[in-house]
Amino acid sequence: MELFLGRPRGRRDHLDALDGLRGLAVLVVLASHLSNRGLHLLPGLDLSGIGKSGVYLFFVLSAFLLTRILMDRPAGDYRQARLWLDYALRRVLRIWPVYLVLLLVSWGLTRAGVQAWHYQIDDASLVNHLLLREGQSVLWSIPVEFSYYLWLPLLALVLAALRAWRPGVVFEWLFGAVLLAAALWAWPPSQSVPNDIRLGPYLVLFFCGALAARADLALRSGTQPLPRGAWAALAVLVLAGLVLTIPAVWAAIRGTAMNPALNHTWFLFFGLAWSALLLAVLHGPNGLRKPFAAWPMRLVGVVSFSLYLWHMPVLDGLRVLGADDWPLAPVWPLAAAMAAAMLSYLAFERPWRDVRLRRPRPGA
Repeated sequence: MELFLGRPRGRRDHLDALDGLRGLAVLVVLASHLSNRGLHLLPGLDLSGIGKSGVYLFFVLSAFLLTRILMDRPAGDYRQARLWLDYALRRVLRIWPVYLVLLLVSWGLTRAGVQAWHYQIDDASLVNHLLLREGQSVLWSIPVEFSYYLWLPLLALVLAALRAWRPGVVFEWLFGAVLLAAALWAWPPSQSVPNDIRLGPYLVLFFCGALAARADLALRSGTQPLPRGAWAALAVLVLAGLVLTIPAVWAAIRGTAMNPALNHTWFLFFGLAWSALLLAVLHGPNGLRKPFAAWPMRLVGVVSFSLYLWHMPVLDGLRVLGADDWPLAPVWPLAAAMAAAMLSYLAFERPWRDVRLRRPRPGA
């Protein structure tokens, strides 16, 4: 497990429980896609339609972690070009190696006429995916995520400036409220389209994650303490709310037909809910953190990006083999997708994980 869970050098931002939350995010996506095929990870509970909420957790976590890293830096570092060049390098290496491999494999199989392959990428589609102008199936989230990487430094600079301003605490939260309101006004959830590759409709989720990073900084500095029991109560409320948003549960309570797309545009709700759970896990009692910091959840979280990208072709391949009718049917696609993700991570993600710009030698 050291290959997957060993901490790379210099990763001050690496928190075990956050790996586990990544694991939760991708398992939510997988559970939804399995239920779409009639394979329920939780017997008797149809989890169709919850996949988007897992992607929204990814967005919140991404904004939280990146904002946290930047805000932990001394203000003087923001004037150094090396910081931003390293940031750009790390963001490219985080997404592109495995994404490029997936696109080229899909393009090759499409040209070879393999219709059973999940991603049908022809020449034009390959170019569009490379230019982040298209996102087949689950790939819709890649242009969204990468677009946010371009805007995050500006947001981090503004938050850092407000933090440095002595009366800035009130203005920080006012600024956050204005950001959320402006995003909702500019990109109304009611006007969003399924699998939209534009950043705008999802900005609320990223903003919530960034504001959670600012709250985490205040909590770690002891300026805004909250009892651990209060965090535990908050986590219970959030989890109960998230369970209620499961389309099958919502339909059962209301006595209506299930609508799998019920909560796909509840961006503000999921932004606030996942941010609250994230902070509760980090600052609440150990019992709340331990399940996410345990090695199985961490392992799933570490390989979550590869698992997210490859799980649909794996599910399709097993269906062709008739695995949907095997005993313990939901287990096989989950195990096979996890195996593919671990191999993908070792081959295409881990080699780039420790890459950084070299610090200039003194006197050089």
